[in-house]
Amino acid sequence: MNQNVSVITYNNPYTFHTKDAVRQHQSALHLCATTSLASGLKSMSNMFPYITATREIVDKFYPGWNTPRVRFRQYASLSDKLRQFTGANQEVLLSFKRNKLNILITMRNLSEIFLTPDMLRPHCQTEEEKLFCDLWAEMLPEFSFFLGIAKNNLQSVENVNRILDEVHPNRNMSSIVLHGFYFITPVQHYIFYRWKDLGIHLVFLNLYDGENPSLFGFLEENFSSLHGWTDRENWTITRDDEVIPGKMFANLLEGMNSEPLNTDLEETAYNYVIDFVKDIKAETVYLSPNDEELNTRLRDFHPQAYVEERHFLSYPLGQYILHLHSIWKEAEGEYVLTERIIRESFASGWLEDDEGNARELTHLLDKILPYFTDCRTDREWYDRLNKLMLSKLSISNSLKNYNISRDDHFKAVRVSPGLRFSFFSVPLKDLKRIRIHFQKLIKDARWLLNVKQERMTIKEHFNKIEQLLKDAQLHRERLSNEENTLVERLKESLTNPVDDQADYHISDLADAIIVFLKNGLDKNDIEIDEENPALIDFKIHRFEKVDGLIYLKNQSPLHFCGMDERHFPVASAPMPWPISKELLTKINHPAANMYLFREKHRLSFSKYLFYLTVSYKGPITFSWIRNFNNEENLDKSIYIEILKLKRNNEHQENPYEYEPNLMVENDMEETLRALEALPKEEFVEMRLCPRRFYYSTVSDLFSTYSSSFHTQFLIGNLVKIYGAIGTGKEEIIDLLQNLFPFMSQIRLRALVDNNLKQHLIQSTLRFGLSRHTQYDDITYPLSSTYFQFLTHRGAFESEHWKRSFDMMQKSRRRELLSSVAASNVLLLKATPSVFCKLCPHNSYCEDAYYPVDIKGKGFDDRDEAGTGTTL
Repeated sequence: MNQNVSVITYNNPYTFHTKDAVRQHQSALHLCATTSLASGLKSMSNMFPYITATREIVDKFYPGWNTPRVRFRQYASLSDKLRQFTGANQEVLLSFKRNKLNILITMRNLSEIFLTPDMLRPHCQTEEEKLFCDLWAEMLPEFSFFLGIAKNNLQSVENVNRILDEVHPNRNMSSIVLHGFYFITPVQHYIFYRWKDLGIHLVFLNLYDGENPSLFGFLEENFSSLHGWTDRENWTITRDDEVIPGKMFANLLEGMNSEPLNTDLEETAYNYVIDFVKDIKAETVYLSPNDEELNTRLRDFHPQAYVEERHFLSYPLGQYILHLHSIWKEAEGEYVLTERIIRESFASGWLEDDEGNARELTHLLDKILPYFTDCRTDREWYDRLNKLMLSKLSISNSLKNYNISRDDHFKAVRVSPGLRFSFFSVPLKDLKRIRIHFQKLIKDARWLLNVKQERMTIKEHFNKIEQLLKDAQLHRERLSNEENTLVERLKESLTNPVDDQADYHISDLADAIIVFLKNGLDKNDIEIDEENPALIDFKIHRFEKVDGLIYLKNQSPLHFCGMDERHFPVASAPMPWPISKELLTKINHPAANMYLFREKHRLSFSKYLFYLTVSYKGPITFSWIRNFNNEENLDKSIYIEILKLKRNNEHQENPYEYEPNLMVENDMEETLRALEALPKEEFVEMRLCPRRFYYSTVSDLFSTYSSSFHTQFLIGNLVKIYGAIGTGKEEIIDLLQNLFPFMSQIRLRALVDNNLKQHLIQSTLRFGLSRHTQYDDITYPLSSTYFQFLTHRGAFESEHWKRSFDMMQKSRRRELLSSVAASNVLLLKATPSVFCKLCPHNSYCEDAYYPVDIKGKGFDDRDEAGTGTTL
């Protein structure tokens, strides 16, 4: 029996504090495994005046070790050492460079329990483990200062008590209660083990019921002499006669006969995330084993719930700084841009000119991005933008022969159907503004990451970031109040950067900044605790937080969401990459063995927490989302199935319902007059699908196409028109290569060959160019309509297609116009069909999701008779 270790167990979490064995230690320091447990116990009773979360104590014994600034410096140093490392297998070295954060976390976690590379080397088997030890040895000087302080703090009982006195000076020093440690992290084990060796009496206090070994059996190993504590025969086991719901669950789990759970428990199945979000209630506390993914979704719907915890990257402003550090690619020796980088940089608020902010141009930017699909480097993007402007200028010149005002877009798109290409629809003046903002983005990136300088200190680099903030002061009134506050906070942090005079390669600093901004350096892969125990509306908390919620005086309704078969029980446990289980087993280090214990009993932790969950005295709802991410028809967790709960009503209602607006007669007449003034082709769109008409004509100026699938139809129309007017094949190819530089020569030649067939040329000449129609005072060939609908009116035999083109005749429109004008919803109703494939809006129209996948026989233009093919 270990004289310095006691274990006291209880089978009822609500009455443990009344047991004599526990009351003997009520004036001792009461360390809780999590901040939520500490918060809950403080709410429940004043019996334990010296309650503290263990994470606070760990930081006291390892001062400065866990701060983001220290981790940032260590990450930058590791990057630098990986850069200079030679002699290793290059594939292994590359995998280390791609997983630097995991490498650093493992080094830190092993170092803080005072393992060393030399302790591991005799047992290393893989190249990864050997390389890890070599790199770790080089990193030890980065750790030595902080670990030296920690080692001294744990050197003597006097030092230990001195630090604990800083937290609770009036505690009873005869013992320390360790509450709720159903598993112990390596650093916690190291600290507790040191305390025990120094003669401090440790009292483990935990929920346990020996009658249910399949649920609680893992605790017998957790607190056993195998891990340095004491075996079960030496425990003080207290019991309560009251049968709590958790006990009933444990009996059901082991196949015992049990009375039905007579508690306020329900289950709810949601079909989609939107159904779940619509059902969220402010007064309910939400928890989930899949909290990170669900919170990511929830932020889009309830951003106000995350304001306090939002960090720099939660704002477009932060994304700009992030992307500036992401542009330089050392492996390629180039500044590389992506659509995402450019789009989010434009949305950030940092890019401005005399006419306004780049945020105002994001919609137009999306229209031109297809023109840059093959561009990577900043120079390629810039040259391509200039080429687009030249092509746009050429297209615009075709309008000079007509007396068309700049705002008369309906006439312009009929005279110059090339405007149906989304990238050619953007006005030249806006392209010039986009170029100015693009130049600013590149200038900032090249200045911040000046590869010619190659190396600099962290302080120098942070000073550059601060200078960017100062330069952005001129038009700060356009930023939101939250963003302005965020900038001030960032500036405060940058005025006191890491005090480190060592220089690092600029690429390594950029990488470290990216991880730093993403809060990656705040993470510890073996912690389940979180710093803030507060309950926040419209936020989903970690499932583990239930260990403290059961003690709160205010028993709010709990909703455990995301409880599907894949996410619960949790089947994974973090391991220190790239260290293998075999290596951990061979070194047999008491603290490091906690990795093996957690991996071995990972499923037991879920059962343990579920026992606590169903013991909660307030109302509980369990829910899951059937269709989540790429998975369909997910079922509930097996533990919920065991409970045989009553089911709430299914959530199958349409989440996209709109409140009707009443339309008075005068509004109706005015709407009719406005509709009747539109070009005749707009009524074809209206008949094909009112939603398509709304997107094309109401919310935008006119319909344009951006997808590669649609673009090939538009180019095919150009080829047929060029062929019909006598342009030679090679000349057509040259023209197309100049207009569409993002398309390969092979693809363009294939499009030319497919569309220069004689019957197609004759059909275009006879029906497209020889026949004309009119809008207002301009006359234009029917071939212009090919660009609005991708093909001609005779392309398909479908009655829906034919009846839609009947709307070109004024006498056929009255009923359609009255129907649309009388609509009581802002967003007109969609009429999904196989023709959703040809709709320019099918990428974002939810009603087109399935119709675009309907397979047809093709979209070939057939012959001059217009018989076409069917879908």
